[in-house]
Amino acid sequence: MSTLTEKQIKELPKVELHRHLELSVRAATIKELAPQIGIELPDEETFKNHFLITEKMNDLGSVLNKFLDTQKLLFSEEVLERVAYEACEDAFHEGIKILELRYAPTFVIQGHDHLNFQSIHNSFVKGMQRAEKDFPMAVGLVGIIQRILPVEEAERVTHFVIENKDTFVGLDLADNEEGFDSKPFSSFFDQAKKSGLGITVHSGEANLPKAPRYVKDAIDYLGADRIGHGVQIYRDPEIIEYVKQKQVTLELCPTSNYLTNAVPSTKEHPIVDLMNQGVKVTINTDDPGIFGIDLNHEYNLLVREHLFTQEQFELTNNIAAKESFISLEKKQKVWPRKIN
Repeated sequence: MSTLTEKQIKELPKVELHRHLELSVRAATIKELAPQIGIELPDEETFKNHFLITEKMNDLGSVLNKFLDTQKLLFSEEVLERVAYEACEDAFHEGIKILELRYAPTFVIQGHDHLNFQSIHNSFVKGMQRAEKDFPMAVGLVGIIQRILPVEEAERVTHFVIENKDTFVGLDLADNEEGFDSKPFSSFFDQAKKSGLGITVHSGEANLPKAPRYVKDAIDYLGADRIGHGVQIYRDPEIIEYVKQKQVTLELCPTSNYLTNAVPSTKEHPIVDLMNQGVKVTINTDDPGIFGIDLNHEYNLLVREHLFTQEQFELTNNIAAKESFISLEKKQKVWPRKIN
């Protein structure tokens, strides 16, 4: 089988399920807005120091701290709408036909007291819907609960997402798993699932001793349909079998998993091994604005380091198209193959 070229990769129709909206800000937009929050960027090196992660960090916590400068940029409804529109536009030009974007209302609102959950959401939706009119693509929004915040905040976000379920497709739980058990969030995810929302949970991302077990907890206590990352299950054959038995899909993010020290190198990422064992996997960027990547970068990496074939890309994209929480009718209008 001949190796796919960069041109062929770019032309492949793609699905992305795991992309953080507030961390998908276009580099040109960051450079334009940064002076308005008091950050001068006289050269590329300064820009990288403030806003990009291009080398492996010590741990996931170190990475999360790097997000804060980008968060400060999200200071107005106009900026939020623009960021959402541009994130969709950029994704479309990567060949993405079906796109889920996720964001944490509690993260976006920090330091922006003049905004509220509804104004933030309305701005994102406005940008997203404008992009859907301009580009033939299907876009859905997933709301994120930050597990490191008090449970009252989780309840608040859950109610907000359910109240706006006509413009949300799912609910997620994110942030550091160590010391933040899944069980206290169980009732919120039960409510969300009963309301018709899809459930995805960040789990098994960081290289922690109990990481594979956290994935089982996310399935058992939160009813996860999909797992954000889940890469660490490769260490536990029992959990691999459990994920397969429950028909749960993994949202794998190779570059992100390397930069957050979840895997030793992109070459050693277990994506192919998990696929060969029958786990449903998808390919994603996670935080393209922070990592300076796009989905084509991830595809090229997989061709170069794992000899990925067109058939493997078609398989992962067909899985992603089917497992996306966006309505089947909306997805099928833009996807070139029958979704089943």
